[in-house]
Amino acid sequence: MPLPAVTSLRDRTNEFGAIVERLKKQQGLSGSALGANGMPGPSTSADPRSQLAHHSGFAQKAAEIGHGVHRTSMKLQKLAQLAKRTSMFDDPTSEVEELTGIIKTDITQLNAQIAELQRLSLKSKEGNKQSESHSHTVVDNLRSRLKDATQEFKVKHAPGLHAASCIQKNAITA
Repeated sequence: MPLPAVTSLRDRTNEFGAIVERLKKQQGLSGSALGANGMPGPSTSADPRSQLAHHSGFAQKAAEIGHGVHRTSMKLQKLAQLAKRTSMFDDPTSEVEELTGIIKTDITQLNAQIAELQRLSLKSKEGNKQSESHSHTVVDNLRSRLKDATQEFKVKHAPGLHAASCIQKNAITA
């Protein structure tokens, strides 16, 4: 069954605007007393926005570090596979050394990023205790994940593996 065709449309935007203005006048609300969504509520000052920007920046940096930890973990797995591979014709020594150097650099950079994230969380004392506790927990979690990734590699693959000992020397000292 075909839908009935719409024959006429009426733009009621102006009517809506007039009703909103009339309600504002009746309630004695000025435009500055309205919240960001146009509804009555607390005015938006720069302070809550700066807190939001701080939290958003913190969350974004924490997510980037988390992705970096994951990428490093994947590189460690690849290094483990290379170290297990033994062949007279295909010696992975140069690949192992190259990947070890990359992983060392990644771990160093991640440690620096985690330290910067911790400084950022300590720098912002504007938040409440719950927010501070959350930031502290996030930083500790990232540190723990990176440490676990490097230690798990050492435990599983350390016997006779020079690369694991090189990596562990630069691991987190948290």
